[in-house]
Amino acid sequence: MALPGRGGDGERRFASHLDAIPELLDWFEHHQPAEIDPMLWIQAQTALVEAFTNAVRHAHVALVPPPEVVVSLECVSGSLRLCIRDQGSPFDLEAAWSEPEEGPDSADGAEDLPSLDDDGLPILPVRDAHWGLIMLRKLQQDFGWSIRYDALPEGGNVLVLEHSLS
Repeated sequence: MALPGRGGDGERRFASHLDAIPELLDWFEHHQPAEIDPMLWIQAQTALVEAFTNAVRHAHVALVPPPEVVVSLECVSGSLRLCIRDQGSPFDLEAAWSEPEEGPDSADGAEDLPSLDDDGLPILPVRDAHWGLIMLRKLQQDFGWSIRYDALPEGGNVLVLEHSLS
């Protein structure tokens, strides 16, 4: 079985630079499946831009020259699947969603990820660097997206977002 986000007409490589976002969005719109729910498409587009931005700003920030970000979009088994591959260090998305926030009074003085409220949603962060985590969690909890971020055997990572088309 192939790894998610590999091959096919719905795959494209983009320069690891924020200036590539207009090209990314043009490609994305060109691959819009017929008769997809407009709200689902907007959610996918928003997640794509956030994931691409995170790959550029976080995963590839220390890599010189920065490798390309590989994006794929496909409809498989009645689901929309969006994959974003980067070459950064592994990152535990599930742990990031569940780690409590450490404020300036913590032992090392470092800010950490936001804690969750009584509904399991992240409490708004002190910095804007956590908005992507909050948005992805909201897509998962409130809109039914399946989201995972896996390290790849050959290095790098893949963020896989899936949602039923029905």
